[in-house]
Amino acid sequence: MVQLIPFFTFFAMPVLADADNTPGEEGNGNVPHAAPPSSARLYRTNEERREAGLKRHITPWLTVSGLAEGEYIYNDYDVKKGKAGDSGRDRAANLQLGFVASPNEFFSAELITEFDTESNKAVIDEAYIAFEKSDWELSLGKMFTPFGTFFSSFVSSPILEFGETQANEVAMLTYGPSDDLEVSLAAYRGRAVRQGGGDSEWSWALGSEVWLNQDWSFGLSYQSDLLDSSGRILAEYNDRYVEQVAGVSGFLLWAGDMFEISLEALGATGRIRELDPDRNRPWAWNVELLHFRMDANYEIAFRVEGSEELEDEPKFQYGAAITWRTAKHASLTLEYLHGEFDGTLATTDEDIPYRDVSRFGAILSVIF
Repeated sequence: MVQLIPFFTFFAMPVLADADNTPGEEGNGNVPHAAPPSSARLYRTNEERREAGLKRHITPWLTVSGLAEGEYIYNDYDVKKGKAGDSGRDRAANLQLGFVASPNEFFSAELITEFDTESNKAVIDEAYIAFEKSDWELSLGKMFTPFGTFFSSFVSSPILEFGETQANEVAMLTYGPSDDLEVSLAAYRGRAVRQGGGDSEWSWALGSEVWLNQDWSFGLSYQSDLLDSSGRILAEYNDRYVEQVAGVSGFLLWAGDMFEISLEALGATGRIRELDPDRNRPWAWNVELLHFRMDANYEIAFRVEGSEELEDEPKFQYGAAITWRTAKHASLTLEYLHGEFDGTLATTDEDIPYRDVSRFGAILSVIF
């Protein structure tokens, strides 16, 4: 991370000189997952991250945007039975490019590509076309299902992100009559396959976001097969299942002048028959309190989260993070998290249960 920060800071300087807009200042109405104006952090949900960038015009109908990040995380694990713990460092750099083509008001196409040093390869995060008419939009292609929102002001993703789902074949219909209401219904082919079957089955997801007034919003979402999620709950079984298990998620958000509180939960609605009884109905929840000032270039966040029957994750975890807007289009976040484990859901390679973990993280983000 020490090597990445100077590189990204240098890379950002020419961009900052001619940028003409700042995230959070364009005024997108009361969208529930939108960062407050002049937010120190460049994004606060995965959807915002995929949309991050300055949207520079290559042609009158084609824009390009980018996000560059350097991340460092140190984990210090303690194990039970008085034995020595484990520790490890993760370093990664990531580059995201987004292209949006809008030849007319009814049709658009979007491509988001990503390269990170951890996998050392470029991937397509989203690639779809969209048709829009009045309050309706139909999207077709590779994208994420409308399941979960995943609020976070930390370096580390919340535990409940295990439910996020990406699919290569998605058809999604969205209805948004105003900035106060949005409902999306998606049909998709996921990664999970029925045992003895061939191709994956068609599944569906439904998501909604509602603003009750200027301060309060909530969202509910449902997915017919949680086993399709990117968390790969049945990875040891090559993502093959006896029967589908649905997932449900919900959030509540309060946004004030100097504080924001988000509560979110996600989990399975039934038992996963392939897994042991102590881990066959995974659930997770996350609560974050954010303090910010419109006239300041920093914000402070506090997190309390937990999980039930989720392998390799703490049963209870808490911590704090601070974010600086180091430049107009760059932010730096530092975090500390402490997690406590229960039972044998998280163990070493020698099957010794972990007792707790302390995590230190940093991420530098630059949009261009």
